[in-house]
Amino acid sequence: MDKIYTIPFKVRSYEVDRNEKATFSSICNYFQEAAGIHANHLNFDISQLHEKDLTWVLYKMHVKVLNLPKRWEEVNVTTWPSAGDGLRAFRDYEMRSESGDLLAHAISQWMVLDMKSKRPVRTPSEIAELGVKDKEHTVEPKKNPIKPLVPDDSKFITIVGLNDLDMNYHVNNVRYIDWMTGYQREENKLCREMEIQYQSESVRGDRIFLKTSQEDDRLIQTLFKNDEKIPIASSVSYWE
Repeated sequence: MDKIYTIPFKVRSYEVDRNEKATFSSICNYFQEAAGIHANHLNFDISQLHEKDLTWVLYKMHVKVLNLPKRWEEVNVTTWPSAGDGLRAFRDYEMRSESGDLLAHAISQWMVLDMKSKRPVRTPSEIAELGVKDKEHTVEPKKNPIKPLVPDDSKFITIVGLNDLDMNYHVNNVRYIDWMTGYQREENKLCREMEIQYQSESVRGDRIFLKTSQEDDRLIQTLFKNDEKIPIASSVSYWE
């Protein structure tokens, strides 16, 4: 059973921007897909956890992009589960060109949720034991929480539809990144790095609002839902 897994992807036409380069969220989708396929091979995919009334929830993801692949370019994504801390399970990712050049890398922090109590539980021992302990993180995990912005002056951007939902009937993790990059993107700037923290679930029919603040070279963003302006995700990103 391979703890380090590599899967090829081809950049499709519908995954690129007007410059024919993969979007930031497309790269995140590659990482998420590779993680799901690998977890299935290791027998702790989300559908397999559901059999135990458990599920995976993504707590944080930190992605750094060095070079964006072009349309139809072949890339390889390598991923592995790494040592966690009991409540959080870490997973690392690297995306490389066919010649082996590093294009992007990331780390995600996951929690196992009890589907009945809706509370995090300790990572099952059979999953924790699969973590690769002799390989350094490709991006060092940050444990400090990202504080949400205040919702004043947040702007309405969309209403959650069926196509935004994942297998838990919640908004797909990458959709949050889509909203943060797609509604904020400046004409000549690209997101090169983002650390995002997921704070609350969002479901069909929720009204989504976005607040953005610039602090030096960092862009701080928070997504809120509905009139109560409940924060659902916050991020720190860098653009160039």
